[in-house]
Amino acid sequence: MKFKELIDKYNWDDVRSTLLQLYSNQEKNIEGYEQIFEELRTLEPVETKLRIVIEDVFDEYDKKYYVDVSGKDGTLNKESEPEYFKNDEVGNQEISYGIEFTDWAQWLVMDIDPESLLKYSGLDIIGHCLWEMTFYGFTQENIKETIDEIDKSAEEARNNPSSCRKLVESENGDELFWEDEDGNRAPLLESND
Repeated sequence: MKFKELIDKYNWDDVRSTLLQLYSNQEKNIEGYEQIFEELRTLEPVETKLRIVIEDVFDEYDKKYYVDVSGKDGTLNKESEPEYFKNDEVGNQEISYGIEFTDWAQWLVMDIDPESLLKYSGLDIIGHCLWEMTFYGFTQENIKETIDEIDKSAEEARNNPSSCRKLVESENGDELFWEDEDGNRAPLLESND
């Protein structure tokens, strides 16, 4: 089943209810999610080889499970980087790609991984995918701006390694920040929270 088929199968009221059950802190952004849901119904799909995979993942740092949405295309670690991966358990795992920056038109043609379809309801899949799609913004323009900022920072780091920020913990150890050479701090991630 393709993501577009799920989008076409459900109405916004059902998606809204499920989304707020999954991410109760997103009430403030619900209009943005609705606009994206409706936009997805009108976009012309663009081909991609990726499929959507949704899995429960244990976070060693936070010591709790979270739902991860990623893309996979059948490529194994050992095929991608044979100099680093061998014919072992890790080498034979499929590469998992972050898809939060992927064009929304490409999401539409992605198949939903069969195991994900067995484990999650159609509405849960839509809710988790909408969360992932909007992690860096509620418009594709916002997401493009974030990509441009990342590219600019990477270019600056390549050209001037001493300007790189370092990752530091807050005094109480509850948060992580980026810190520049002058001690200025910025949040580790700015997301749709």
